[in-house]
Amino acid sequence: MVPVNLKLSNFTSYGESPPELDFTKFKLAAISGLNGAGKSSLLDAITWCVWGSSRAGDSSDELVRLGQTGMFVEFSFELDRQKFVIKRARNKKSGGHSALEFWSGSTGSPQTHNLTEGTIKATQQKIIETLHLNFETFCNSAYLRQGHADEFTTKGPTDRKRILADILGLDHYDRLEEKAREKTKEIQTQLTLRDYQTLEIEAELSQKQASEQKLKVAQEKIDVLDKEILDLEKNIKMLSENQQALVLISDQKTKIEKNYLEFKSELEDILSKGKARSQRIAQFENQIKDLNLLNQKIAEIKNLQREADNFNLLKQQLLELEKKIAEVQGKIDLKNYNTRQLESELEKIQNQLNNLKKEGAKCPTCGQEIDRDHKQKVAKDLSQQQTSLSEELKKISTSEELTLLEKHTKDLSQIPLDDQRYSQIQKKLVELDNLQKQKEVLLQNQASLETEKKTVIELRDLYKKRVAQVTDLEKELRNIPDVSQKLIAVQNQILEKEALLSIMRSEEKEARNTWGQAKELMSRTQQLEKLLKQKLEEKSKLTKEKEVFEELALAFGKKGIQAMIIESAIPEIEEEANNLLGKLTEGRMRITLETQKETKTKVQTTEGKIHATVETLDIIISDEMGERPYELYSGGETFRVNFALRLAISKLLTNRAGAKLQFLVIDEGFGSQDAAGKARLVEVIDAIKDDFEKILIITHLEELKEEFPVRIEVAKNAGGSAFEIVGV
Repeated sequence: MVPVNLKLSNFTSYGESPPELDFTKFKLAAISGLNGAGKSSLLDAITWCVWGSSRAGDSSDELVRLGQTGMFVEFSFELDRQKFVIKRARNKKSGGHSALEFWSGSTGSPQTHNLTEGTIKATQQKIIETLHLNFETFCNSAYLRQGHADEFTTKGPTDRKRILADILGLDHYDRLEEKAREKTKEIQTQLTLRDYQTLEIEAELSQKQASEQKLKVAQEKIDVLDKEILDLEKNIKMLSENQQALVLISDQKTKIEKNYLEFKSELEDILSKGKARSQRIAQFENQIKDLNLLNQKIAEIKNLQREADNFNLLKQQLLELEKKIAEVQGKIDLKNYNTRQLESELEKIQNQLNNLKKEGAKCPTCGQEIDRDHKQKVAKDLSQQQTSLSEELKKISTSEELTLLEKHTKDLSQIPLDDQRYSQIQKKLVELDNLQKQKEVLLQNQASLETEKKTVIELRDLYKKRVAQVTDLEKELRNIPDVSQKLIAVQNQILEKEALLSIMRSEEKEARNTWGQAKELMSRTQQLEKLLKQKLEEKSKLTKEKEVFEELALAFGKKGIQAMIIESAIPEIEEEANNLLGKLTEGRMRITLETQKETKTKVQTTEGKIHATVETLDIIISDEMGERPYELYSGGETFRVNFALRLAISKLLTNRAGAKLQFLVIDEGFGSQDAAGKARLVEVIDAIKDDFEKILIITHLEELKEEFPVRIEVAKNAGGSAFEIVGV
């Protein structure tokens, strides 16, 4: 991980829009400033953005600037020549809300890919997997935090080995160990299954002799039942043939009895219908005797129809004359109305002309007094209107209409219309309609009479025919014997035989099922013996595979390959740490890393009681006075030891194949050194700068910051913390 750029807003002491920190402008730089200015906050911003943790732990709300509700950090870095961007935000409103984004490529470029997962936890795991580095490993290798320089040294042997395993990327072997153990469990499950299968096969093979005896008994029973079933089927067949013959006789008698009863019933029906039709014939004959008298009445009334037609014609003429009189009278009334209107207009104009001749005459239109010239003009206009209306009045004449009205009135008086006679004729015509309906009914009855007479003749012929048929059927019935009792006896015998046959067939089916099962067991014996051999071979193969995966689980475990890799890395760390410590102490101090030690108590072995050897990771520190515990060294001496070890571990991480870390941070710690110690630390840092892509030194010592050509100077004012890059 090589830092590229850092943006932050309202993070700890920094305001809303501080400048961006561009890491591409330097390789080694010192972050300087007074205590509390915000130097370490820049590193907190990086660790919080990448891992969600800082010096404040996992609490994000404590990092939000006082007086603000939210903060934001964006950190971009390069990894394996590819750029990545992480954006993390926190808002304290409504119980708190966090956001995390992970991108590859520059934000906004076409090659940008969003690597953000569905949840913050999943996205955080994606970042850790991409870096192959978690927060704890970063702090124990590349980040010497203020007050935590001894974090690796003061941990116990187990934690030290775990941290080294994380730094060396040995979690891959943990996953391989887990897979090997899972494979071992899978194989054990298969072995258990094979044990059950072999037990079942052996149990089934143990029934071989019993199956042979079962097959023999079943075959003997089948042979006996087959002979008995064959004899019984022949007997049932003979009884069935006898039953069919008896059924034919019984069916024939039943059919004749049915026909006999139907013909007897039909004879009774014919007699009933004949009697009813005779009564109807007498009724029809009585009704149609009045038909001639009815025809005479209808003829008399029809003669009145012509007189009624003449009356209707006269009434039509009367209505037309009355209509014409009304039309002429309307025209006369209209002309009289128009005459009255014109006469009224002429009288009005004459009055206006008379008024104009008077003194102070006024305009008839506007009502104002007018002069002489205007009077003449108005008088002229009124005279013209008077002349026009007089001519129009002369044109109106009603003489022609009055003459026509007189003629129509005369014609109307000459029409001979007797209303009383006309009313009498109408009543007679209404009676004609009723007589016509009565005639139609009598004609229908006359037609029905002929039909009924014809039907009575046909019924007499049919009656004679059915009487002869009934006589013949009575003779046939006397000649057919009654076989109902014999038929019932035969049917009962068949039912008994079929019930017995059903029982025998069930027994035979059961015997054949038993025979089939025994036969199947016999035929399966060879297959089962082959299958048993196969299962035993599979069991042997699985057992060997299980042993292999158990050995692999041990090999991939903490005490296997991982221990060997750590053992191989320890000399490298020890050598590099002693080289650095030699430079820092002029060769006075040295450390030794022990990975094994003897137990204090003896254990029983085949060779007797001896001290056992156990895995450990102890740090032995020595100087010109000999070995002493870590706690008995001065603060400056322990810092040099911690510094040397941490740099050695960081270089180990950067030099390993597939390393993901090329970034070193040293936060304070120089205050415990004398002038010579500080100079040596600066020399060491300068010597290792080519081993890292970026190195940041955080200090508040004025005399030390001048030792670094590039500085990030941090200051704090009322607006918050701010920084400036000096020396680029």
